[in-house]
Amino acid sequence: MVLKRFGTMLLAALLVLSLLPAAALAARNETRVAEEMDMPAIIESKDADGTVNVYHWWTAGGEKDAIESVVDGFSNIYPNIRAKSNAIPGGAGGAMVMKVKVLQQAGKSPETFQAHPGQEIEPYLTSGLLLNLNQVWDYADIASRALPGLEELCTASDGNKYIVPIGIHKSNVIFYNIHVFEKYGVEIPDHQNITWDEFWAICDQLAAAMPDGEYPIDLGDRKGWPACQVFEDIMMGTDPQIYEDFINGTYNVEDVTTVLSTYARLMEYVAPDHSSRDWYETSGQLVAGTYAMQIMGAWMQPLMTSMGQVYGEDYGVFTFPGTDNWFGMCIDGFVVSNDSADVEAGLRWAYSMSTPEVQTSFSTLKESISPYTDTADTTYNALTLQFKNELTAETTKVFPSFTHGTALPWSASTSLQTQIQEFATSAEHDAEYFANRIVNILKEANVKGDWNLVD
Repeated sequence: MVLKRFGTMLLAALLVLSLLPAAALAARNETRVAEEMDMPAIIESKDADGTVNVYHWWTAGGEKDAIESVVDGFSNIYPNIRAKSNAIPGGAGGAMVMKVKVLQQAGKSPETFQAHPGQEIEPYLTSGLLLNLNQVWDYADIASRALPGLEELCTASDGNKYIVPIGIHKSNVIFYNIHVFEKYGVEIPDHQNITWDEFWAICDQLAAAMPDGEYPIDLGDRKGWPACQVFEDIMMGTDPQIYEDFINGTYNVEDVTTVLSTYARLMEYVAPDHSSRDWYETSGQLVAGTYAMQIMGAWMQPLMTSMGQVYGEDYGVFTFPGTDNWFGMCIDGFVVSNDSADVEAGLRWAYSMSTPEVQTSFSTLKESISPYTDTADTTYNALTLQFKNELTAETTKVFPSFTHGTALPWSASTSLQTQIQEFATSAEHDAEYFANRIVNILKEANVKGDWNLVD
């Protein structure tokens, strides 16, 4: 079993904001019902024509090449369908939800768009805007091909599947510039699972050695979510039980204060203008040597490659301190609107992503772990294979990301990102004050999960 102790999906109805007001219903195209569609005939119509509008948030170096490889793979299967790649900057899913809302209100629902499985797609389900993809899963035999545990994670609160996974990344990662460490004589540990004591010692040594204008760490949190990503990692690195309680709605101010107190200490080593940059701009400065480390998920790999960086020579990675043997799970996938101008084209896109050919090309360029067991290990570079082997090891436990849409309702996640960024940019970093605000966010969102990570 790969996704050990991953817990069950939340089955209770969620209180979420409707994406589509009643006044806009008239502007929508006709809603399609999956059970009334001949899915094998649709998928096997290789000479079909039409247009598939694909919305995604992959805009950084390397990511653009990866999504274009999926477009090319789709075109190889369906040469008469025009696939249009539409990038929505923002990352972590938040900007996509709002963009889809605007498009659907205008009667221009995208045929398919990027999403994370779990709580992120619940607002769409509440408004009845997604097409059931059970038949796509059956036709492509996804359940038997997927990594163990993924089927459960991709099963929504109503028991159906609305998303086809395309890639997996580890979220609890710290990237570091090997040349900066060598330049300032800071010893690089011979292991990736560094302890908190080792991490603080590294930060202290770098802070003492680096000149004005250079810093041990940067966040690149102009969009907010990278700061929340750090909060997520610190929480898991502090105590997995606190993390489990948090996403299940069993929270207290004392635990959150403890996590934020550690965050406050971390900020002593962070560039003070961290929120003026996007994460990929920080990555560029990491390569330039302005910052020694960046806390970011493994989706940073293709960007480093696009900048000519070689793993093991120019940069390395640490597992975030305190998260040894834990794998922060970030799963990307695509959903299909049930009211677009070309629903069949959306279904064909969803199917094409799961094919071995598309998985091989995408995983190679995205440097992501394929969700499918029939993707050969030769697809991966050294670092991706390392992460894949870690994910599939018997000793590894997995935790679902709440920054990236899986473990908390969308409304709670987006509000949390705002509060965490405000905390990170505040002068005093008042842990207890912001802990109260964060707890209130979860209360207002009525968070009630059923995750079992620790037992």
